Amino acid sequence: MNQRNLWVGILVAVAIVLFGTGLFLIGSQHRAFRHHVVFYSDLANVDGIGKGAKVRVNGMDAGEVENISIPSRPSQKFRIKLKLDERLHGLIREDSLVSIETEGLVGDKFLLVRSGTDQSPEAPASFTLPSKEPFEIGKMLDKADGLIAQMGGTITQVNGTIADVQGHLDGALGAVTTTVNNTNGIVTDIRHGKGTAGVLLEDPATAANVRHIVTNTQQVTQSLQATAEQVNGIVQDVQQRQLVAKIDDTINSAKSASQQLDQASRHVNTTLQTALGPDQYGRDGGVNLRQSLTNVNDASGNLADDTEALKHEFFFRGFFKSRGYDNLDQIPVQPYRNRKIFRKLSEDRQWIDAPALFTENPDGTETLSAAGRLQLDNDAARIDGLHDSPLIVEGYADAGTPADQLIGSRERAALVRTYLQHRFQIAPKNTGIIGLSATPPRAAGKSTWNGICLVHLSKSK
Repeated sequence: MNQRNLWVGILVAVAIVLFGTGLFLIGSQHRAFRHHVVFYSDLANVDGIGKGAKVRVNGMDAGEVENISIPSRPSQKFRIKLKLDERLHGLIREDSLVSIETEGLVGDKFLLVRSGTDQSPEAPASFTLPSKEPFEIGKMLDKADGLIAQMGGTITQVNGTIADVQGHLDGALGAVTTTVNNTNGIVTDIRHGKGTAGVLLEDPATAANVRHIVTNTQQVTQSLQATAEQVNGIVQDVQQRQLVAKIDDTINSAKSASQQLDQASRHVNTTLQTALGPDQYGRDGGVNLRQSLTNVNDASGNLADDTEALKHEFFFRGFFKSRGYDNLDQIPVQPYRNRKIFRKLSEDRQWIDAPALFTENPDGTETLSAAGRLQLDNDAARIDGLHDSPLIVEGYADAGTPADQLIGSRERAALVRTYLQHRFQIAPKNTGIIGLSATPPRAAGKSTWNGICLVHLSKSK
């Protein structure tokens, strides 16, 4: 009896040990004996996640889905209750992100909690973590089908455009070839002495000019051939990069260049025949050209004689002697300011400010405005003896650095001097310019100015 009870006690003890061991293993697997912390997250699509699904934190098993609350209306989301291991609480921050992931390509789905940043505070228990909706492959495939269909249509349009471009290019290259042949024919005729230009080459005085024209034409032809090669390269680049708009612009430019070259070739031939043919007296272009050069030399000599005579006239003899040079464009600034150059001559000043004369171009340079030209016409017409005595144009500019003021004042004076010379036919030897920055001479009666001043010099009374 005692032995029987002993065996019964041993069996009961073994059963208790096995039951406790099994209970411990099951509880360990489900973390029943560990401390947990609860969090929540909202998802519009649970994508197959159910109660008891695994939850991982940065890939490590951390707990399971304890409950999923079903929304009462379509605008709400599923509320998922997560039970996580307390030991991983430090990794879960308020900016941690919850998403649905898959083990491999076709494995079980689980919830992944990505750890937040150090700057974000630790998420408290029962905190609702932000979520990321699952990626739906079906929608991606639908979008891919739409993109493939669009690409097919685009490829068809590109093929049609390339065909059109090739047709335009063939026409452009044909025009280029015709123009090159015409140019080569003109050059060949000139070299063989045909036509007026060929006969003209026998004149040594003008042969060099004709050869220069032929050389320029050959250079233009070579440039056009290089342009055609560049067009071919661009077509290949378009076929690779689909740059249709760029090809259209290039083809239009090539056509325009071909037409301009053809017109230029015809114009050169016409001009040579007209300019170098016999005139109304039966003299050819070579004789006329030599006569023109002779006239230029005679005019230059007469101008030198006139200048020398002017130096010895009684009225200007002291003027040229006191300044020591013959060019009014080279007046030194400092002696001019101190009235040491024209001290024997009286001055008649007319002040005109810059806004009344000049207008600014888009590149920053200045030109005379229509109102400025009218102002100069009125002021110059009031000058007595405008063509008989020196006229100095003083330029003033008060903007920028001292160097900018000096350059700007001289440019303004040059603009006004050029206009007056052409408008009133004033001899260049009687006009001078000087840039005075923004400061007039002491005797002018002004401390600063921005514009110009017309100074008419005459013999002191």
